[in-house]
Amino acid sequence: MKRPAPVSYVEDRIAIVPNFDAPSRCSGPVTPTFRWYGYPQCEVGHDVNVAVAVLVDAISPAGRLWNPWSIQMAKSEFKQRILRAQRGELRPVDEVKPVDVANPPPLYEIRWQGIPVTDQLPDGSRRHGEVLVRMYHSEPAEAPSHFIGHHAHEKDVAVEDVNAAQQQEIRTAIGWHNQGQPSRWGLP
Repeated sequence: MKRPAPVSYVEDRIAIVPNFDAPSRCSGPVTPTFRWYGYPQCEVGHDVNVAVAVLVDAISPAGRLWNPWSIQMAKSEFKQRILRAQRGELRPVDEVKPVDVANPPPLYEIRWQGIPVTDQLPDGSRRHGEVLVRMYHSEPAEAPSHFIGHHAHEKDVAVEDVNAAQQQEIRTAIGWHNQGQPSRWGLP
């Protein structure tokens, strides 16, 4: 049974308060349009390509080696997940989940697990591995037919405090959300 959104009463009207634990538009029957509003900014219509470039940049630190095949596979994985999100086809939790159910704005993360990478180590040897990638997006009530990407990063699970590191990335996404809100994130 679907849980109703919490409500608060304001004078004689009912005001709907967003449910920050609601399922993502990217996993439901709607077909939301993707908009990128983060760094770098882009014109409407270039959103998916810019987001893919941001995602690739997020997993390309110094010492990361790419061959033509592996970089194309990563780009394809990123693009296909965003396109599936636009069709409402993402699986909750595995591919998309809320990141903060207690505080506005409601943010979600689109998740990629196991993107293959090769790193050049200081001694010249190479290490093959897989990385976790996150792209944070909002689903504002002011733009009910959109989901808006704000920030992407490689989730570093080797740091001492993984949660603190991820919260810093989430704060970056919140900053982009808040900066774009007055302009409706560049939407027409």
